[in-house]
Amino acid sequence: MEAAFNSAWAPSVLKTSQKITTAKKATIGTNNTELESAVSEGLPQGSCLGPGMWNIFYNSLLKIKFTNSTKVIAFADVLLLLTGGETVSKIENTVKLELTIISTWARENEVGFNEKKSKEMLMTWRKENKERKWKFT
Repeated sequence: MEAAFNSAWAPSVLKTSQKITTAKKATIGTNNTELESAVSEGLPQGSCLGPGMWNIFYNSLLKIKFTNSTKVIAFADVLLLLTGGETVSKIENTVKLELTIISTWARENEVGFNEKKSKEMLMTWRKENKERKWKFT
């Protein structure tokens, strides 16, 4: 095929990717019984396209403009939010703002974050043992 990637028609690509993500079945079997169910969410695990499609999806979060003191780093499905400030209260305010932005993105894209797996770590020269709780809304 001549100039395959340059001549791929976007609606066909989208139609094909939609078929890949919607025409899925999960099967579980035992010695003499097999159950099959349609799967309507997620990307096909173990597929060639799955990681690339995940990167395209997750990249929309990474392209969001955060404050100048914030950096966002991702690896697979892990998101690291780094921010700094002159005082602990300024850092807390920045984090709350950034989490609001991330929560809005999550709602718009119909995904959630696991609060039990979410951690925060304050690094400062001060010795302070104040526990902080962040909520994804």
